[in-house]
Amino acid sequence: MLNNSQKMLSWLIDRLEIETSLQHLSRYHQQWSTSIQGQGQASFHLVLQQDCHFHILEEQNFIHLYQGDAIFLLKDIPFIITDTSQRVAPSLTQLQRNLVNSDDSNILSCSTHLACGYFTFRSKLSELFIAALPPYLVLRKDDQALTECLNIFELIRHEASLDHDASISLIERLTSILFYYLIRHTFSQKNHKKFPLWILFNDPTLYPLILEIVAKPEADWTLQSMAAVCGISRANFSKYFSDIAGFSATQFVLYYRIQLAQQYLSQGISIADCAEKVGYQSVAAFTRAFQRVTQKNPSQFVKR
Repeated sequence: MLNNSQKMLSWLIDRLEIETSLQHLSRYHQQWSTSIQGQGQASFHLVLQQDCHFHILEEQNFIHLYQGDAIFLLKDIPFIITDTSQRVAPSLTQLQRNLVNSDDSNILSCSTHLACGYFTFRSKLSELFIAALPPYLVLRKDDQALTECLNIFELIRHEASLDHDASISLIERLTSILFYYLIRHTFSQKNHKKFPLWILFNDPTLYPLILEIVAKPEADWTLQSMAAVCGISRANFSKYFSDIAGFSATQFVLYYRIQLAQQYLSQGISIADCAEKVGYQSVAAFTRAFQRVTQKNPSQFVKR
């Protein structure tokens, strides 16, 4: 049976909205350097064959990645991937991409094969969740605690080995699944339970409130009513929640309601019924809240 921490982690992962986009499947040889940094997006980099050196420009050291390893950057960090521990390219404007343009099996077998692309986090809850993680996560092939991840990685490697016949959509979906497993593993480690969002969902005072909000999003969730569930005063509750979570309780209610509203609208539920289901007394109030979070009104969201 799952404990409270495991239940909340499963709940959070269920509500992550991640869109994966493969930028390129490329083979490099000899002296080379590459990067897809600068687009303002999180990114992933899978080493399908041979090895490479991942240089994060803000740090002094490099990360040596081997076949079967991967790195996930959860924000747009300046980086260069190279064939050497030395930075072949002193800057992002001087990259030397030596791509393999040959069917020679000897060249192909010794080339470095990378799958690189972007992540988009499509909801505020996803952004809050990801913000609780380190700037980047590294997946190691020899990590025995990540057996599920390694099995998925092998499926990606197999598909990518088909080269021109590889299914981009399949690789993108498998990469998303790989990322979900890695997130769950990361949050299960004790050294990551210091992050505010994790503490929020493990706090004995706030956990009952989170369950109530999830079960009854349509309720009138004022600071007073939320404080009452927690059994503390309104003044103390507001500061207590913000200190732990890094954002206010009213923001959490807003983000959760709008994330839930997006699901309802995608299922074909009318805007008026959706507004009522997530706790708004009028379509106008719901529209204002929806637009504040998504920068779109509900009608625009439905027509997308």
